[in-house]
Amino acid sequence: MPSIEIQVLEGVFDADEKARIIRHVTKAFGEAAGGDMAANTSVRILEVKSGNWGFGGEVLTAEVGHRIKATKPSTPGG
Repeated sequence: MPSIEIQVLEGVFDADEKARIIRHVTKAFGEAAGGDMAANTSVRILEVKSGNWGFGGEVLTAEVGHRIKATKPSTPGG
């Protein structure tokens, strides 16, 4: 059934965080899709080596990923 792939920078998320991401994404997709989709959804986290990913012309590294992860989310309008 559904297959979801998530690409992250290698070394930014530990095993517990990746497991939590998989559980939350599976649950959210199941709630959005309905039926018994959560039990039939495959989620894979693919790790991209630090420095092998770019965004907006900038090379992303694990250090950048850790900085983004530590940044407090912005709130709408604020």
